[in-house]
Amino acid sequence: MSFLFQLFVSLGLPLIAFLLYDRLAARMGPAEGVKATTTTTTTITTTTTTVPEPNAASKTHGADAAAFDQQVQAELAKLQDHKKTSTDPMKASSAPSAAAEVSKAAKDKKVPAAILIAYASQSQNSLALAHKLFSQLSAHLHTSSQSNSDDADPTAVLPEVRVLEMREEQEEDDNGSSGGAPRDDAASRVKSSNVCRVDTLLDPNHYALTIFITSTYTDGLAPPRSQAFEAMLKDAFEDHRIPRNTLSQKRFAVFGLGDVAYGEERFNTFAKHLHEWCRGLGAPAFVVPPVYATDNKTQTLFRVFSTALLKWVNRATFHADGTVTVRKKTDAAASSIAGGGIAARGRRSKKAAGATDGGCACRAANIASGGGGGDGGEEGGDGSVNGCCQGSRGSGAGQVEVKCEVEEGEEGSADEDASSSVGEQESDDMDDVEDLVWDGTDDADFDATQDPNELPELLYPKLRQNLEKQGYRLIGSHSGVKLCRWTKSMLRGRGGCYKHTFYDINSSQCMEMTPSLACANKCVFCWRHHTNPISRHFRWKQDPPELLIAQGMAGHYQMIKQMRGVPGVTPERLATAMQIRHCALSLVGEPIMYPQINGFCDLLHAHHISSFMVTNAQFPEQLRDLKPVVQLYLSIDAPTPDELKRIDRPLFEDYWDRCLSCVKELARKPQRTVFRLTLVNLYNTDNVKAYADLVAMGQPDFIEVKGVTYCGTSTSSTLTMKDNVPRHDEVIGFCKALCEEMARRNPHYTTPQMHAAPPKQEKQEQEDFVMREDDVDDVIVIPPEERDRPYHIACEHEHSCCVLIALDKFFFDHHWHTWINYERFYELIESGRRDFTSLDYAAVTPTWATYKSKEKGFDPEQTRVAGKKARPTAAAAV
Repeated sequence: MSFLFQLFVSLGLPLIAFLLYDRLAARMGPAEGVKATTTTTTTITTTTTTVPEPNAASKTHGADAAAFDQQVQAELAKLQDHKKTSTDPMKASSAPSAAAEVSKAAKDKKVPAAILIAYASQSQNSLALAHKLFSQLSAHLHTSSQSNSDDADPTAVLPEVRVLEMREEQEEDDNGSSGGAPRDDAASRVKSSNVCRVDTLLDPNHYALTIFITSTYTDGLAPPRSQAFEAMLKDAFEDHRIPRNTLSQKRFAVFGLGDVAYGEERFNTFAKHLHEWCRGLGAPAFVVPPVYATDNKTQTLFRVFSTALLKWVNRATFHADGTVTVRKKTDAAASSIAGGGIAARGRRSKKAAGATDGGCACRAANIASGGGGGDGGEEGGDGSVNGCCQGSRGSGAGQVEVKCEVEEGEEGSADEDASSSVGEQESDDMDDVEDLVWDGTDDADFDATQDPNELPELLYPKLRQNLEKQGYRLIGSHSGVKLCRWTKSMLRGRGGCYKHTFYDINSSQCMEMTPSLACANKCVFCWRHHTNPISRHFRWKQDPPELLIAQGMAGHYQMIKQMRGVPGVTPERLATAMQIRHCALSLVGEPIMYPQINGFCDLLHAHHISSFMVTNAQFPEQLRDLKPVVQLYLSIDAPTPDELKRIDRPLFEDYWDRCLSCVKELARKPQRTVFRLTLVNLYNTDNVKAYADLVAMGQPDFIEVKGVTYCGTSTSSTLTMKDNVPRHDEVIGFCKALCEEMARRNPHYTTPQMHAAPPKQEKQEQEDFVMREDDVDDVIVIPPEERDRPYHIACEHEHSCCVLIALDKFFFDHHWHTWINYERFYELIESGRRDFTSLDYAAVTPTWATYKSKEKGFDPEQTRVAGKKARPTAAAAV
């Protein structure tokens, strides 16, 4: 019996436990079932290792049964404890279904309709317009709710208006694809609750009306902080798994900011893509014809856009369930609007008859011939926009989309007259906007043979206002002059600019002007705030060079006279400043774009005014045809195509080929040529070898290396003093590395003039003269390790963080000869020669202006001012 009992205990108890576990596992789900099976298997394996005795007794079966019951109860207690201390698999398995129910409930839950203003901006212009529209909408909604409080719809609500940036996750900008560019400080202020993601846009219950206000960055992309948003929205548009009616219950409007100078294909591309992708995802016709504005018409077009938008909002009712309905116009209003639309189209037809079909935002001829009807404007069949503003198309070709003009759910009940009036109103809105933007001067299709007198003026009213606010004296229709801060400084006897140190320019006699305010780049470090227009051609009315020089000198003299009475400005200095001797053609814009630039420089030289021409290396043909100037600069802002594109943001698609062509043209010039390098930390300071490639190609006489000037916080620049502005020692380190790289490439280069022994300094005849160690002689001795190389550091101007590298040919007679004999240059020009070289009008550079001098490039005859609150100290010659 004992054997049988032991056999029963050995096999029966595990079997009963297994059955209990299996039943519990079946109730609790597959996850615990697997675990129970594993546990049971382990138990069987463990128990079967015990060999049962053959003589088991069965007398004690009752007592053992009671013990078995206690064991089962203990096992059940353990199971209960396990369920309390661990995750319940049954709950875990049911979690997806519960989450789905919660998600479904959230979707079914209706939230009050709201309005979203989504912006994308690089220079914060879109942000400013977004907040402006926010104020207008908020005030309009508040006023409307008070005036309609008596007969208001009980389900109507006052919609919340929010301004959000089109962005994805915050971290994308912290470590994004900027290629080492500094993180915008404004990015750190954008919280997750202040961004509009693609999920926010696609959510059916978020915003009943979404208004896009966006600019377009380089290559037709979204601004850098919104490029992830752009990519994800494009993916959603191209993803066949996303229903094509996702945005069917929403309303949209878009206002784009761009510049026609980038060409029609890239003009407002991101704004056009927003319109295309939203329509492709089922969005109805936009409530206002999309507006794609260029810079000089932005404010005017925005007023038209916001006015049309407020009219639509005035007819719209936002409900507590998240829907919006739009009331139909009355027959009287529709008749009035239709009549106005016909009259407007009549006026447009007359204007379009003589207009040239250019690449501007709107096409006058296209709109006059096909912009009427319910389509609201001309739009390409592929969904691309062919205009600065346009209406919306239906899903089929030629289909009229008027859903935004009738009440929700009654689209099919609208009568034909109402639909026709709606279409005419949209066309009228579009024609009004087009009238404002068309000027017939598209940059891409500009005809250079056109009569210049028939072209418009470059300086439109808004641009005049901006430039005059910055202190510019505007000349004629496309030029300007401004008083340089170094001119003011030298008038007060406080030192001149680096040109005074390097080239003997008297800063108080220097006029800074430009014959062309337009430029072909939008450099990230431009301190002119990008208020000047950009273009690939000079496509405006031309003023004669005589007018520009006469009015430029008059404007300069007028600003000089305003310095009378300023502390430090003596009558002698004022009289000297009233005689202009130098002209720096580097104020703003691209002076070489001016078609009559050669005549302009000839007049300067006739007045014995030197010409310092600066160009951005984008116009090789004009550079080739340029007559000799005193000094010709080529701005080399980056040594590789990618870096140049990121830092200069050029208009030309073949910008790098143009840059290389300009470098080659510079090598053919026998007069003084200069590479100007503006160093911006984290942008263009690392690739010294690539710079050396360009130097070897261009063989400039000089290389000016200057740290970027910090211009403070502005909407057009994200540079910071800490991250991007190099110190003077960093600039010198870069120059040393560049000179060493050029020496490495020319291992057999020799400079015998640097090896000659310097003449002994003659003793002074005065008996009381005491010779100091640092005044033994004023000759320049090049250290042995720095000889036998083509380029050397010749001068420095510590105050402006600028260093001059010169070719070895300018070092002879134990002195540098970087200064200029201006009178000799005028003699050579008047002789009619064009083959004279830079050495023909070189002059000796004084010791104080050279590298490693104790003055660090500061004229000892001037007064050095240490700071605003520090006492001036004079550094006088001994």
